[in-house]
Amino acid sequence: MLIQGFLQIGITLLLMVPTVFLLGPYMARVFLKETTILDPIGIPVERLIYGVCGIWIHPELSMTGWGYLRAVLYSNLWMTLSVFLIIMFQWALPFNPTGLDAPNWDLALHTALSFVTNTNQQHYSGENTYTYFTQIGALGFMMFTSAASGIAVAIAFIRGLTGRPLGNFYEDLIRAITRILLPISLVGGILLLILGVPETLAGPAVVTTLEGSRQAIARGPVAHFEIIKELGENGGGFFGINSAHPYENPTTLTNLIETLIMLAIPSSLIVTYEIFANNIKQAWLLFGMVFAIFALLIGATAVGEFWGNPLVNERLGSQWPNMEGKEVRFGWAQTAFWAVSTTATMCGAINGLHDSLMPPGGFSTLLNMFLQIIWGGQGTGTAYLFIFLILTVFLTGLMVGRTPEFLGRKI
Repeated sequence: MLIQGFLQIGITLLLMVPTVFLLGPYMARVFLKETTILDPIGIPVERLIYGVCGIWIHPELSMTGWGYLRAVLYSNLWMTLSVFLIIMFQWALPFNPTGLDAPNWDLALHTALSFVTNTNQQHYSGENTYTYFTQIGALGFMMFTSAASGIAVAIAFIRGLTGRPLGNFYEDLIRAITRILLPISLVGGILLLILGVPETLAGPAVVTTLEGSRQAIARGPVAHFEIIKELGENGGGFFGINSAHPYENPTTLTNLIETLIMLAIPSSLIVTYEIFANNIKQAWLLFGMVFAIFALLIGATAVGEFWGNPLVNERLGSQWPNMEGKEVRFGWAQTAFWAVSTTATMCGAINGLHDSLMPPGGFSTLLNMFLQIIWGGQGTGTAYLFIFLILTVFLTGLMVGRTPEFLGRKI
């Protein structure tokens, strides 16, 4: 059982590496405005968006730091107000097969603020609080824009570090959606749909149980929601129990896909940065350093879960893994990997209960949330990592008596 569990963990880690070194260079080409395979589709879509919003979007103009920040704040304020209004008037909008009313205004405001900041804290169960229209047009919309905002800010940070103009926030936002998030979500959503994740606008399925009673089984447009939830490090679930729900994450294969998708962008941005800086050797060094810490935390968590709770095992008279708060279809190994991954990327999606982890798992997840640099959040993790790197170079330079330099610049 131990070998099987660590084999699953090892395979997942191995699959992660080629993903990073494929997606990282692709994202660099997107934001360096080099030719990409999606140009025939992306360029017309972007021109259409610019045409509709052309009064106030000028993608050819590079912004100052204050202008970029102002654009981020203005656009996110507008999106927050729009989502809040959709939630409050969801009773009058379509795709409401169960006749849900509007929630309390404070819950609606909390949800809008939570999703616009990529936090996705949920004080509700989606299946019985928000309509399909709200889940798609408000929360799903925010999952794309908040993730794209994080990527855009990370790219602006990278441009600043490498001595380039900061660029245009609106152009970066739209390109992040049309060239990165939407294409991956489209392919990933179809794959999840094939593997059993539902995607329907029909109401709950009413079935007769083995006891002869009638039961309503919640469903909805879950597949497309689930993929951007993981890809954008959003974490907010369509259902109350998140990715532990069999309609969000039905099999070990969907669990593998969602785990890799969750890790894809934060880890790939390290490679993207080094292409901007024209220093691939440093990319391997930084990626290897973070990857090693990440693998170590997974290993510590997995060992703790495998050996289980000593008090329970003493009562049983034998050694059993800790299965408290875990889905049997995932087991201790995949739950441990997911717990470390979701906290390392600031995603927050769960496939098991973190308060049921053994002490090594509790330590690993808390360390991830405190540091926020072991991959880190969408875009912000990369920025935090290089802030730590700059501080390290500065302090090291002071200790050895040399003027600290980073990327050829004196600090």
